[in-house]
Amino acid sequence: MPAGRAPQAYGRRGRIPPSHRRPPQRMAELMADRSNPTRAGNRVDWNDPQLQKLLSKTEGWDLDNRENFLREEVHIQIGWNAGGGRSAALVWKREKVMVLEANFPIPTGEYVRVDTFFGDGMRSVWGVVVEGRAGRRAEDCSNGVNIYWLHEC
Repeated sequence: MPAGRAPQAYGRRGRIPPSHRRPPQRMAELMADRSNPTRAGNRVDWNDPQLQKLLSKTEGWDLDNRENFLREEVHIQIGWNAGGGRSAALVWKREKVMVLEANFPIPTGEYVRVDTFFGDGMRSVWGVVVEGRAGRRAEDCSNGVNIYWLHEC
Protein backbone atom coordinates (compact mmCIF):
# COMPACT_ATOMS: atom_id res chain seq x y z
CA MET A 1 0.00 0.00 0.00
CA PRO A 2 1.39 3.45 -0.88
CA ALA A 3 2.51 5.59 2.06
CA GLY A 4 -0.03 8.11 3.34
CA ARG A 5 -3.11 6.21 2.15
CA ALA A 6 -5.55 4.75 4.59
CA PRO A 7 -6.71 1.18 4.10
CA GLN A 8 -10.09 0.93 2.40
CA ALA A 9 -12.83 -1.47 3.41
CA TYR A 10 -14.48 -1.18 0.01
CA GLY A 11 -13.14 -2.09 -3.40
CA ARG A 12 -12.29 0.40 -6.12
CA ARG A 13 -15.86 0.62 -7.34
CA GLY A 14 -17.43 1.12 -3.91
CA ARG A 15 -18.46 -2.52 -3.53
CA ILE A 16 -17.72 -4.76 -0.58
CA PRO A 17 -15.05 -7.22 -1.69
CA PRO A 18 -15.95 -10.95 -1.47
CA SER A 19 -13.45 -11.47 1.36
CA HIS A 20 -15.54 -9.16 3.59
CA ARG A 21 -18.98 -10.52 2.72
CA ARG A 22 -20.90 -12.89 4.95
CA PRO A 23 -22.69 -15.75 3.21
CA PRO A 24 -26.49 -15.34 3.16
CA GLN A 25 -26.90 -18.53 5.20
CA ARG A 26 -24.68 -17.13 7.99
CA MET A 27 -26.64 -13.84 7.98
CA ALA A 28 -29.91 -15.76 8.32
CA GLU A 29 -28.48 -17.70 11.28
CA LEU A 30 -27.40 -14.47 13.00
CA MET A 31 -30.79 -12.88 12.49
CA ALA A 32 -32.66 -15.93 13.78
CA ASP A 33 -30.46 -16.33 16.88
CA ARG A 34 -32.26 -14.50 19.70
CA SER A 35 -29.19 -14.69 21.94
CA ASN A 36 -27.29 -12.58 19.43
CA PRO A 37 -27.03 -9.09 21.03
CA THR A 38 -27.59 -7.41 17.66
CA ARG A 39 -30.95 -9.21 17.35
CA ALA A 40 -32.20 -9.47 20.92
CA GLY A 41 -33.78 -6.38 22.52
CA ASN A 42 -32.49 -4.94 25.75
CA ARG A 43 -34.21 -6.55 28.68
CA VAL A 44 -34.69 -4.52 31.85
CA ASP A 45 -35.25 -5.96 35.31
CA TRP A 46 -37.41 -3.21 36.81
CA ASN A 47 -37.16 -4.90 40.23
CA ASP A 48 -33.35 -4.61 40.32
CA PRO A 49 -32.46 -2.77 43.58
CA GLN A 50 -29.84 -0.62 41.85
CA LEU A 51 -32.31 0.48 39.21
CA GLN A 52 -34.97 1.17 41.84
CA LYS A 53 -32.49 3.32 43.79
CA LEU A 54 -31.63 5.29 40.66
CA LEU A 55 -35.28 5.77 39.69
CA SER A 56 -36.21 6.94 43.20
CA LYS A 57 -33.80 9.87 42.76
CA THR A 58 -35.87 11.15 39.82
CA GLU A 59 -39.31 11.03 41.48
CA GLY A 60 -39.41 14.74 42.27
CA TRP A 61 -38.13 15.88 38.91
CA ASP A 62 -40.36 18.15 36.86
CA LEU A 63 -39.07 18.99 33.39
CA ASP A 64 -39.81 22.50 32.20
CA ASN A 65 -38.42 23.65 28.84
CA ARG A 66 -39.78 27.19 28.91
CA GLU A 67 -36.35 28.74 29.50
CA ASN A 68 -35.00 27.36 26.21
CA PHE A 69 -37.38 29.37 24.01
CA LEU A 70 -37.65 33.13 23.61
CA ARG A 71 -40.96 34.13 25.26
CA GLU A 72 -43.30 35.89 22.86
CA GLU A 73 -46.37 37.94 23.72
CA VAL A 74 -49.32 36.79 21.59
CA HIS A 75 -53.01 37.49 21.22
CA ILE A 76 -55.29 34.45 21.30
CA GLN A 77 -58.84 33.85 20.14
CA ILE A 78 -60.63 31.01 21.94
CA GLY A 79 -63.11 29.05 19.83
CA TRP A 80 -64.18 29.40 16.21
CA ASN A 81 -66.39 32.45 16.69
CA ALA A 82 -65.06 35.99 16.27
CA GLY A 83 -65.24 37.26 19.83
CA GLY A 84 -62.75 39.38 21.72
CA GLY A 85 -59.22 38.07 22.02
CA ARG A 86 -57.02 37.84 25.07
CA SER A 87 -53.31 38.27 25.79
CA ALA A 88 -51.11 35.26 26.49
CA ALA A 89 -47.48 34.23 26.06
CA LEU A 90 -46.07 31.70 23.64
CA VAL A 91 -43.30 30.07 25.66
CA TRP A 92 -42.37 27.12 23.43
CA LYS A 93 -43.02 26.09 19.81
CA ARG A 94 -41.69 23.26 17.71
CA GLU A 95 -43.00 20.97 14.97
CA LYS A 96 -46.73 21.61 15.25
CA VAL A 97 -46.74 21.88 19.07
CA MET A 98 -47.12 25.11 21.04
CA VAL A 99 -47.03 25.83 24.77
CA LEU A 100 -48.91 28.87 26.03
CA GLU A 101 -48.94 30.68 29.37
CA ALA A 102 -52.24 32.31 30.23
CA ASN A 103 -53.81 33.65 33.43
CA PHE A 104 -57.28 32.35 32.53
CA PRO A 105 -58.72 28.88 31.91
CA ILE A 106 -58.88 27.30 28.45
CA PRO A 107 -60.80 24.00 28.28
CA THR A 108 -59.12 20.88 26.89
CA GLY A 109 -60.30 20.24 23.33
CA GLU A 110 -60.93 23.95 22.66
CA TYR A 111 -59.71 25.45 19.39
CA VAL A 112 -57.42 28.46 19.81
CA ARG A 113 -56.12 30.93 17.25
CA VAL A 114 -52.68 32.25 18.20
CA ASP A 115 -51.82 35.62 16.62
CA THR A 116 -48.17 36.68 16.56
CA PHE A 117 -47.36 40.27 15.65
CA PHE A 118 -44.17 41.30 13.86
CA GLY A 119 -43.34 44.59 12.17
CA ASP A 120 -46.35 45.60 10.13
CA GLY A 121 -47.84 42.12 9.95
CA MET A 122 -49.46 39.33 11.87
CA ARG A 123 -49.24 35.54 11.65
CA SER A 124 -52.14 33.37 12.82
CA VAL A 125 -51.93 29.67 13.68
CA TRP A 126 -54.83 27.50 14.85
CA GLY A 127 -54.33 24.83 17.48
CA VAL A 128 -56.35 22.62 19.77
CA VAL A 129 -55.69 22.38 23.51
CA VAL A 130 -54.56 18.85 24.35
CA GLU A 131 -53.53 19.45 27.95
CA GLY A 132 -53.54 22.20 30.53
CA ARG A 133 -52.43 22.60 34.13
CA ALA A 134 -51.59 25.22 36.72
CA GLY A 135 -48.03 26.52 36.52
CA ARG A 136 -45.66 24.96 39.06
CA ARG A 137 -42.98 27.64 39.30
CA ALA A 138 -43.17 30.06 42.23
CA GLU A 139 -43.86 33.01 39.91
CA ASP A 140 -46.55 30.97 38.10
CA CYS A 141 -48.36 30.27 41.36
CA SER A 142 -48.19 33.89 42.55
CA ASN A 143 -49.49 35.20 39.18
CA GLY A 144 -52.15 32.52 38.59
CA VAL A 145 -50.45 31.27 35.41
CA ASN A 146 -51.76 28.19 33.63
CA ILE A 147 -49.75 26.23 31.04
CA TYR A 148 -51.46 24.84 27.92
CA TRP A 149 -50.16 22.45 25.25
CA LEU A 150 -51.67 22.96 21.80
CA HIS A 151 -51.32 20.87 18.66
CA GLU A 152 -51.50 22.88 15.44
CA CYS A 153 -54.49 22.16 13.21
